[in-house]
Amino acid sequence: MPRTQIPVTQLSDAGVADPAETTADVANGNQVANTGKTVLRIRNAHATLPQNVTFVTPITVGGKAVSDTVVSIPATATRTFGSLPTSLYGTQMPIDGATTDIKFIVFEP
Repeated sequence: MPRTQIPVTQLSDAGVADPAETTADVANGNQVANTGKTVLRIRNAHATLPQNVTFVTPITVGGKAVSDTVVSIPATATRTFGSLPTSLYGTQMPIDGATTDIKFIVFEP
């Protein structure tokens, strides 16, 4: 099955309310439109355990795959990520959450 798309909320000078979170699709993975200025807010809803999120790097250099970026989100914590180069992560950035405790919100400035 294809990856589940994470919706992107456009920021403005009028302000925007936080959109509904997208739950990690553990079976198929997620993806998000990435301009390189895209901002990802990732929350771990688990009460006691940290959870991993993998930013998949779909490129190769010299015929060799570039290692994915794996980040650990502490229990009940939220982390915000930006400056995600399209040359590394692509314009449709694949993201894998380890469990359904991972929740995504995405903004575009």
